[in-house]
Amino acid sequence: MHVFRMAQRLSEALRQTDLRCEGVNLFLADGEAAMQEIPHVHLHVFPRFRGDGFGLKFGEHYFHKPDRTQLDSAARKLAGVLRR
Repeated sequence: MHVFRMAQRLSEALRQTDLRCEGVNLFLADGEAAMQEIPHVHLHVFPRFRGDGFGLKFGEHYFHKPDRTQLDSAARKLAGVLRR
């Protein structure tokens, strides 16, 4: 929670400077498959502006949405773990 509070403060501070910042993206990587290179929690704060060229690239399989049964199953699994 503290990490995200600090990210919010930093986002607000960016907007109050003369740095080019029309928006902010937050990126948290956890695990090698998520492109994490340093094995500890860290949050990237990206100042953004129109036309900055930043973007995410998704493979074709990301556009095949799961059906309601799969979503409900995933939700039950997560809820079970969160209740512990």
